[in-house]
Amino acid sequence: MSFLLYGILNEASSLVIEPTFTLIKSAELVAVAKACGNEVSREPDLVLAYGEKVMNIHQQTTLIPMRYGSILADEETVKTHLQDNRSRYQTRLAELDNCEEMGVRLLLQAFSDNDTYPQQPLSGLSYLQARKRAYAIPEQAEQQAAFLEDALSGLYRQHCAAISVFNGQQTYLLSYLVPRSNLPAFQKRLNSLVKCVINLGSISGPWPPYSFAN
Repeated sequence: MSFLLYGILNEASSLVIEPTFTLIKSAELVAVAKACGNEVSREPDLVLAYGEKVMNIHQQTTLIPMRYGSILADEETVKTHLQDNRSRYQTRLAELDNCEEMGVRLLLQAFSDNDTYPQQPLSGLSYLQARKRAYAIPEQAEQQAAFLEDALSGLYRQHCAAISVFNGQQTYLLSYLVPRSNLPAFQKRLNSLVKCVINLGSISGPWPPYSFAN
């Protein structure tokens, strides 16, 4: 029987879960899982429900949240996975301890097909240069990221950034790992900076720390 993973916890974690969940323990870790088939549906309602359950676990304890669709073949495979990744998971749980994720999306100017796939000349060099231009982070976005990093300094534990597509719009997602004790101050300072942020798309969170789980 396959298992869909929701998150990884320390064995000592206190947790109240619904009866359909299975707690698989090994190597002083716990995988919160649910029996499933070899594949899971990608229906939006099911994906959202999965996210809500991860959020419920996150609100109770520190976890490494799994992405939807993380399936292992059986209970023994889950245990072996925990054993093989014990050191990495324990280190990550210590880093994520009692933290929330906050996100800031900066809107980026869309690039055209001609930027991505140049028509003339079609040399390998020009193709690679066009791809580099298409996926390069604009200088303005980098400046905004540096501004926020400095302005929010001392209120978050880690930060990362990545280009992503959200609602069909190319964006630069800035993610911050914020201790829960700092969350009110972080949100207050971030809200005070909104007028200074160019091309702000949205502010999101607090969420389980997906961006810091890998």
